[in-house]
Amino acid sequence: MIIRECVYEVAQSNQGEVLIAECTASRKVVAIYFVDDDLNLLIEDLNGAYPTVKFVPGTPTQTSIILRAINELDCTIKINMVHKSDTTFGMQVYTAIMNIPKGQTRSYSDIAREIGNPSATRAVAGACARNNLAYIVPCHRVIGTNGNMSGYRWGIAKKRALLQAEGAELRFSAM
Repeated sequence: MIIRECVYEVAQSNQGEVLIAECTASRKVVAIYFVDDDLNLLIEDLNGAYPTVKFVPGTPTQTSIILRAINELDCTIKINMVHKSDTTFGMQVYTAIMNIPKGQTRSYSDIAREIGNPSATRAVAGACARNNLAYIVPCHRVIGTNGNMSGYRWGIAKKRALLQAEGAELRFSAM
């Protein structure tokens, strides 16, 4: 699929502002980002991830569905989307992560073992860091083996807030 143009907007969810970008031709969502401080940096990130795509302000057709998924803390709601990872490994990681039930966590090494590549813990973490579909691919549910929260693309505070909102039992301190 060749993506030439995407529309994007910033919308308000129960978990804060989110930037949603969608391909105008296929109507597939290419990005859901939590907005922290600088929207311009997120737009630069989009342009860097998709250098041949023109991003223009507009209204993605799936905004209300995405907001419902985030507001209801339900990442099982069907979204027509494109994962940034086009590798078999990345898709295996995202599939495994999408199977983690709400309110539960898994470690990066758990995911590596689950996909049949137990030595790929760092690569699993890398795939999480490249996740372009915040909350819908729930990388916030992946934590360190020792139970501590490690990196999250949108910050540890957002990761903790999402896990707490989902009712996850957090027994260890977050660094």
